[in-house]
Amino acid sequence: MLEGPLSARVQREQEAFNEGLRRDGYMRIFEHTSYLFLQWRNQIIRNELKDAQGKNVLEMGSISWKGWIEENDIRPANLHCINISQEEINHGKKNAPFSKVKPHFHLMDAHNLEFEDESFDFVYGCAILHHLDYNRALDEICRVLKPGGKILFAEPLGINPVGKLVRLMTPFARTDDEKPLMFKELAELGERFNTRHYYEELLSVPLGVASGVFFDSPDNWLTRLGFNLDRTLIRVFPPSRYLFRHILVVGTLK
Repeated sequence: MLEGPLSARVQREQEAFNEGLRRDGYMRIFEHTSYLFLQWRNQIIRNELKDAQGKNVLEMGSISWKGWIEENDIRPANLHCINISQEEINHGKKNAPFSKVKPHFHLMDAHNLEFEDESFDFVYGCAILHHLDYNRALDEICRVLKPGGKILFAEPLGINPVGKLVRLMTPFARTDDEKPLMFKELAELGERFNTRHYYEELLSVPLGVASGVFFDSPDNWLTRLGFNLDRTLIRVFPPSRYLFRHILVVGTLK
């Protein structure tokens, strides 16, 4: 059982997601910024999740299975989805009756996974690690992964000072305890896993916001320019990657 500050943190997260975050306006502002990067990300996700075919898989969260697993035609032997919020569980269940995957849903704390050691071949999640006590969550992931097991996580980065300002100005769109990944968190991943990182959205952010003002569709020359500039920037000046908005992490347990 969890006690003290960590237990209180879990309760705050549970209450926040059961009540629902006010993210609709926030997401509309940035809708065009991620349009092409989400397509690019999904290509990577599809390729990486091929290793989950016929395997035992755990989603940290309960919603991403539809887009990441079902729509990419991945068929695990077993897919378990956990969440601390019953509302999020209910949301994740909506498509389950029509799914070929047939996931199993569990109301469960990610800091205290109720699975045996070495239960899973693959653990994944979208925007979940930054809501957790990071080291405790990674320890639990490592515990339930089989030797050589694989992870795949999409998370926000918190290094860009402009991004920090945006988060400070939009507290309604996030929980009190969430913390985007910084250098320390990236290093912790590297200590436990052999990792590959894919970075998303920098110059595409202001150009995407401008695109939302001038265009109805996100498929336009401004969003394409932002995407191509970001891909070029990270190639010619790799240190810029830490200023990007999101990261996709692929890892194999050491």
